[in-house]
Amino acid sequence: MAVISPGRTAFLKFELDHGDAWRKKSALQEISRLYRRGDRFSAFSRRSFETTINGMVLADRDRKVVRWCLNTLARLGTRDGCESYVVATLRMYEEDPEIVAAAVAALAFIYRGKLDEVVALGTVDPAIRVLAAMQTADVANLDISGLSIDIDKSDVEVLKLALLTVGLNRDIQNLLHPRHANGVIVKQLGQHPDRIVRQYSVWCVMENRQLTLQDLGIPFASMDSQPPNVQAKLLQLGAEREPDPKARHQLIHSGSFITHPEARIGLAKGLTHAFYDGLEGLTIGWYDVERDPAVQALIAEHFARFSDACAPYADKALEIVEADPNLREHILLGAEGKKLYGQVRVIGAWSGMGDLFGRPADLGAMFQNTTDLAKKARLMKALFLAANPADQTGLRIDIEARDLREQLALVKDAKAVIEVEHAWAVRTDQIQREILNIRPELLHFSGHGANGILAFEDHSGNAVQVSGEALAELISLSPSIKCVVLNSCFSNSIAILVAPHVDAVIGCDVSVGDEAATFFTRAFYRALAHGESIETAFRLARNELALSNRNTEGEKYKIHVKP
Repeated sequence: MAVISPGRTAFLKFELDHGDAWRKKSALQEISRLYRRGDRFSAFSRRSFETTINGMVLADRDRKVVRWCLNTLARLGTRDGCESYVVATLRMYEEDPEIVAAAVAALAFIYRGKLDEVVALGTVDPAIRVLAAMQTADVANLDISGLSIDIDKSDVEVLKLALLTVGLNRDIQNLLHPRHANGVIVKQLGQHPDRIVRQYSVWCVMENRQLTLQDLGIPFASMDSQPPNVQAKLLQLGAEREPDPKARHQLIHSGSFITHPEARIGLAKGLTHAFYDGLEGLTIGWYDVERDPAVQALIAEHFARFSDACAPYADKALEIVEADPNLREHILLGAEGKKLYGQVRVIGAWSGMGDLFGRPADLGAMFQNTTDLAKKARLMKALFLAANPADQTGLRIDIEARDLREQLALVKDAKAVIEVEHAWAVRTDQIQREILNIRPELLHFSGHGANGILAFEDHSGNAVQVSGEALAELISLSPSIKCVVLNSCFSNSIAILVAPHVDAVIGCDVSVGDEAATFFTRAFYRALAHGESIETAFRLARNELALSNRNTEGEKYKIHVKP
């Protein structure tokens, strides 16, 4: 088992924190791939990723990102760390069979296949439940006696799950047919009318090394007749495993000219860990005419990874860094352990500045030094309780949380490390548990409020009122809490009740807008990270609103400090 390097760890973390939907999904896919082959994060990094992904899985609006969050938790999640988030996602997307299956796989992993203990799975179709669980749990711990799949009659979702199970090599023989090997049926499903089933059939051959190109049901020659998602998998598979050198070279050449970028991304992924003499004659020219940033990034990483074997690649990588600093981290990622790495480190190091995305000059060093920073700076635990009931007006709490994470990451020479734990879609029966588990010094609530009450959620996701008196009593029984921030409308009435039990509490005396809440949160915690007192941080947060022409909003925030 190899520990994932600090450089790759930092890159993946940055992509999750700052990337768009495609970059987040790609990072999650890479984490899952690394874990499938036996690589692991350090214990500190694993906890950090689990916390980040917990926040993403409920906050992100892109369903592919949500599904890959669950797939990743099914590799590195823990029962104490992520169960509530997986269950909440399962309920939130119960109409989406792919997300449901991913949630089942995650729960099967953290429960070690003991599905009977998972109450939330009671309404999931038995076939989907077993097939999804087979991806992550030992088949010996599952009841598969009633599992029967007829490829001519089975639902498309069942077929996709069966193909996933075969691809991960977690299947049982004759899973798809009592008289035929699974490879034979995988090949047959390559001709299925559903394009996603066809995509999964190619993925099966790509991932399961017991299958060969003889089990591929779609000839490479029929590439042009396939949709982009299938083209992408065919090109990735061909670039990785086509044994005939001439056929492989021609496939890569033709694939680089396919119109749809999704297909070219698949081809570039196939070259991530593949090189042969003469390939540079195609790839360098391809990079020069390629206009899709995602494809460019993958090719640049390929150049760096094989720079020791190919001198023109090393020269091209240095040229790319000079011309486009945004690709520097991709090249550093590929160059780990290569001569090129030191050369790229020198480029841009003089500036002391981040690139256009605000990244530090060396992500690897940044992440590697995180634990040292925590030893030098004072650690402050913050618990961010978020509730956005389905029957209330929607709030953009996800933006507030993401902005907070980004702002804290940008603090230089922090005097305090603010370690934020997010609890999303918090139910009334989870409030005590979260506080007792985290033992926070800072307690933050973001959601709806009214005079004397805050709105949390019930098991259906609808609003449940919690009185200010009840919350104040809980805080009085939680000595770790020193400061409370109630970022909700009319919360000052509750702040007054909480004030006797903490050093400081902040509330709003009237309604407050989403943007104002985000600006206040950003500035308040940023100031604390710089070592400012709670009172000064409060004043800086109000000033942040004033500087943004939101002075009226800033005046709504009130602070109560213990004498």
